[in-house]
Amino acid sequence: MTTGDIRPDQTRSPGRRGGSLILACGLALLLQACAAKQQPEPQTFEPAAGEPAGEARALEGRFQADAHEYPWSALGRVNLAGTGFCNGIMVGPRQVLTQAQCLYSKRDGRWWRPQELHFITAYQRDRFLADSKVTRFFTAPGYSPGGGINLANLTNNWAVLILSEPIGERSGWLGMQWENATLKAAEARGSAVFLRAGYRLDWPHSISLHFGCTAGDTGLINLCEATPNELALPPFVISDGALHVVADYYVRTAGSGALASRAALTQQGNLMGRPSPPTAGSPIRRNPTASTAAFLEALGYDTAEQNLSDAMRHYLQDNNLPPRSTADIAFLASLIAKARNTPSL
Repeated sequence: MTTGDIRPDQTRSPGRRGGSLILACGLALLLQACAAKQQPEPQTFEPAAGEPAGEARALEGRFQADAHEYPWSALGRVNLAGTGFCNGIMVGPRQVLTQAQCLYSKRDGRWWRPQELHFITAYQRDRFLADSKVTRFFTAPGYSPGGGINLANLTNNWAVLILSEPIGERSGWLGMQWENATLKAAEARGSAVFLRAGYRLDWPHSISLHFGCTAGDTGLINLCEATPNELALPPFVISDGALHVVADYYVRTAGSGALASRAALTQQGNLMGRPSPPTAGSPIRRNPTASTAAFLEALGYDTAEQNLSDAMRHYLQDNNLPPRSTADIAFLASLIAKARNTPSL
């Protein structure tokens, strides 16, 4: 279904996960406002030489990620006609994944029109990498803004934006992954790490990363002590050396052919699409070096007096881990797991 062709039943006033967790997440997400007050559009992205990670910290399960490095560069903001924004995730060169509820204006009792939407990626304070108009979007067949808090809405809250420009080639994009026994076992071994990331309602100009929530018996994501503003952040999992969107947050069943076709992605088992770093020539850093340095600093390793490679080597030696030479997403996953299990952070 394209929202460019709205059916009569979509003009009524507006209204995740299994068991109690689905209901808890859905109630919080659907009852809170989708966006904060919109700020003026920033100037275009121009990377500063030697730009530091800024205010990046790994304290009490929270972290300010650097949007100018992959994979965080694949996250962006869906700006809504100058009135607010929602989180969006590049899942292809022109495809952006977001929530269906984000694209419905409760005030006006209608879907936003594509021409009223604007997407920016790798946005950080006053700069962003690229932006694009939206040509059309698709919402989940089972989602109805007038359906209230029902099971279909709680388990089918996805939408795919189609952009006019292939800005994902410059920002990179992510794939999706559903929960299964293999992923649970990987988390138990420490080789899979769950986190939430995006633009918070009360911190709208930089990417917040929350790694204090872990999987548990009640479901894939434990909300821990998340505030209502944090509930709006989509969940991710680092597995097999890549960051994946936790697809259960948008659609519970891994056999969602509608999502695959609308996003132009192939599906294999519990995976949909393949993560892709930025193309050559993009100003985005292809590895999360700033995030790696910030986490090492928070764990007590001095990356100022010694170079990043030396700090990495000391960390690996102290934790009896095999040598590594690259500050990639797999190494960052190890740091996140360590920080999550360190009470002082």
